[in-house]
Amino acid sequence: MLDLFWQAVGAGLLIGGVAWGYRRWVAPHRGLNAQGKGLVMLIALTFIGGFIGSPFWWLDLIQSFAWDLPPLASRMLAAAGWSFAVVCWIALQRPTTRRAQLVLILLAVYLAPLVSAIFLFHLDRFDYTAPLTYGFFIIAGGITVAALWYLWRQSKTITDDELDLQPSPALVKGWLIALAAVTALWGLALFLTDSGLTDLIWVWPGDLLTSRLIGVMLLAIAAGSAFSLRYADTSRMMLWMSLTYGLGLAIASLWGVLAGSAIMVSYAVVFGLIFVGSIVALMVQRHRRDNF
Repeated sequence: MLDLFWQAVGAGLLIGGVAWGYRRWVAPHRGLNAQGKGLVMLIALTFIGGFIGSPFWWLDLIQSFAWDLPPLASRMLAAAGWSFAVVCWIALQRPTTRRAQLVLILLAVYLAPLVSAIFLFHLDRFDYTAPLTYGFFIIAGGITVAALWYLWRQSKTITDDELDLQPSPALVKGWLIALAAVTALWGLALFLTDSGLTDLIWVWPGDLLTSRLIGVMLLAIAAGSAFSLRYADTSRMMLWMSLTYGLGLAIASLWGVLAGSAIMVSYAVVFGLIFVGSIVALMVQRHRRDNF
């Protein structure tokens, strides 16, 4: 009964958040057609889901996700949720076409491989007596289809202006290229297998689904970094996302000190450096913008 109570609380928060998001970001844009409103609502839904779900995932509440995650992976999922919330919040403040495309690429790369792998290989991991399981399938599957649809249709959102075309500084481009390379290789390693040459990378031997859940977030960051590096506006969004995720994973990796369990030094160091590097890149970009 307690599980059902917390799941009902989560569902109520999500439904209330979606209603608020519609009034806050969709309803005021009366000039949008139905497809444009749907795209803005998809971004709002992603923001709300990440913002509401992350605290529950960080606390590793068993009622908060569709399969039982190890504590470290649950905290990493929370960091991913906050990262998506940050990038979606920025997009919602001025939802241009390129900003929307960045969010769609992040969603598609994050969800499409994960959902496909679940249906092909991991259906036995789910409890089909739990309502949360069906909620996960509906939300994850629905957002995947919607993201791929909008990427294919290349829908316009509200406005496009000269900010979309200002180039990124060379240092920012270089940082995003390096970030894309590191996260692509790390994410691919985690997605393909749950064990490898070193436990500095492969943390969950025997749990390929959890490994893939973390791997797809790294692949999404790689794809988003590659897409965004050309223009200052989208690169700024990606830097905010990467610094949020880097800080979240660094803290999650060191959280074992408080929990009395092992800490992941390799993840703490690498993602701590991603956090610091993204802050430096943001400062460089802001300095250049202030000088124009």
